Amino acid sequence: MEWKTQERRVAKTDRRAIGRMLLGHLRFLQSVINGVTDPVLVIGTDMRVKLINQAARDFPVSRKNGGRFSENSHCYRVLFGLEQPCDKVGRACPLMEVLESGKAVSVSQDITLKSGELRHYEVFASPLLGDDDTLLGIIEILRDVTELNCAAEVLKKSHDELERRVEARTIELKKVNDALRLEVEERRWAEDQLLQACEQAKLVYSVIPSAIFTVDLERKITSWNKKAEKITGYTEAEVLGKPCSVFALEPCTVKGCGVYSKTVKKPIINRICEIKTKDGRVRIASKNADLLRDASGRVIGAVESFSDITEQQNIDRQLRTERDKFRGILSALDHGMHILNRDYEIEYQNEILRRTFGDKIGEKCYEVYKQRDAPCEVCRMHAAIESNEIQRTEEVMSDHRHYEQSYVPFVDVDGETKALILLRDVTEEKKYRAETMRAGQLASIGELAAGVAHEINNPINGIINYAQVLLDDSSQVSLEGEAVNPVQREMLDRIIKEGERIAYIVRNLLFFARQREEEAEVVEIGAIVDDSLALIKHQLQKDGIRISTDIPEGLPPIRVHPQQLQQVFLNLLSNARYALNHRYPGRDAGKKLEIRCRQVQDPGRTMVRTEITDHGEGIPPEMLSQIFEPFFSSKKPGEGTGLGLSISAGLIRDFQGELRVASELGVYTTMTVDLPAYGE
Repeated sequence: MEWKTQERRVAKTDRRAIGRMLLGHLRFLQSVINGVTDPVLVIGTDMRVKLINQAARDFPVSRKNGGRFSENSHCYRVLFGLEQPCDKVGRACPLMEVLESGKAVSVSQDITLKSGELRHYEVFASPLLGDDDTLLGIIEILRDVTELNCAAEVLKKSHDELERRVEARTIELKKVNDALRLEVEERRWAEDQLLQACEQAKLVYSVIPSAIFTVDLERKITSWNKKAEKITGYTEAEVLGKPCSVFALEPCTVKGCGVYSKTVKKPIINRICEIKTKDGRVRIASKNADLLRDASGRVIGAVESFSDITEQQNIDRQLRTERDKFRGILSALDHGMHILNRDYEIEYQNEILRRTFGDKIGEKCYEVYKQRDAPCEVCRMHAAIESNEIQRTEEVMSDHRHYEQSYVPFVDVDGETKALILLRDVTEEKKYRAETMRAGQLASIGELAAGVAHEINNPINGIINYAQVLLDDSSQVSLEGEAVNPVQREMLDRIIKEGERIAYIVRNLLFFARQREEEAEVVEIGAIVDDSLALIKHQLQKDGIRISTDIPEGLPPIRVHPQQLQQVFLNLLSNARYALNHRYPGRDAGKKLEIRCRQVQDPGRTMVRTEITDHGEGIPPEMLSQIFEPFFSSKKPGEGTGLGLSISAGLIRDFQGELRVASELGVYTTMTVDLPAYGE
């Protein structure tokens, strides 16, 4: 009896040693798996998940019930949130391919994440065999090849399962006190399970698409996988037992990787660092790291994984460079840029448009461009997207300036078709173009007026001369004592006066038609007003407009181009005539036009002010800020070009003066022309 008791004590001691050894290996294996950030699953032949790591649990796909699932859920429900197997919905099924081939397979999958983002994954599936080579299922690893952010955590679930099995087996062994043979078998079974788990861990360690290595407390490398060898060029034999600084660009003492620092939070995820390869090249790596602990929780080392992101960084740098070049080109061309999505939202704007409109990211284009509450009837952005062709237009926007617009469709990185809007302010360009066109028109009109004036001048002189001869003859008859018809004499006087008035208008017309390139002259403001009235006075009187002028003597002279200033006054008088006729279609006592000139003092200089006031319909307040813009007109289509006041304001500015407007709707409109006195 004593020897049997002693054997039982020895067996119990061996079981405890084996348990501690298993627990240590499991903790080590669990720490290694915690360094893997790729989703890893063990799937049985019944398509149910037998083992799953945390990365797979956190896989961001939409699932019912808030994303919860049991340990025995189907793989297609866990990974893709599907209600039926992958092959039933047109997806490749790694399990089915492994069952058919009996070999490891790689399958590409496009997966839409919970955020709506489409990601591309490479799924590695390896067969999982039992002791008798029976296929128990597959080990499945998902690698996000979109951005190569890989991390691994695969073995945690298998460790837990193994611990539960060992614990359950240990409890059974405690109950069987009279079966030493069963105790030995249980010990061998546990060893086999541990060996199998280690083999599985080695398999996972070798197929994980990330470089993984472990170090001890002295930072000496204790394990090194094939991916690490591929990235750095160092073989396992060359680095084992050496400090990890063998491939670090700088010694750990300079910046420190932080894995043993108490101030750095673990695990370390996606830390960017630089490494050097065996052939001396410098590569950029994204590193993950965590501590390794033994069965008692004591730190015994660290596990690290890293991926080579050099090419990705270079591409990002090139993209930033090209983006900066594009921004520079747009700035040099003075082009503003917006990016719009199909919902009319502004997703991006460059500095030019930020200065023009303010920060409008997230706002609707029709609110910013046109101050509308709904999309435009004709939407150039949607036309560009639907036709996949560039749309161009030119419009006045909310800042009352003209913009040349180009709508360019493109596919953004999120896969959505959007429109890039290029805006160029062409207000000044249109103004100069309008002035040039107006100048050409005036030159043509001047040439026509000069020709017509010369053609009229000769017959008018003949009429005046013949009328004067008849008048002289009538006077001579009177001296001889014969009766003279007074009506005839009055008609001859009127013919001579009207002929001289026509001749005077012709002289003014010829004067107005002179080339604008002439030098500026020192003139009296009253003379320019009189010449302008002479050209339009007959039309004003014909319309029943009462004209009153107040031009005192002794006003300071001004230095201007007389023809250009006369052009300004003619335009203002024509506008006043239009406003009065529009309010009073016939004759009316209120149909008045007032012209007043006076001397005023502006800060630092003397000005000669001319005010032209009509008591017509007035100008609406919302239009007062727009009447000097090119092509803006309150007249009906065909009655005005919208260029007169714009050109007039430009001419007055050329004379160092100012043209202003004051108006009250339905009461009056006053156009004020201030010109500096000569010598100021």
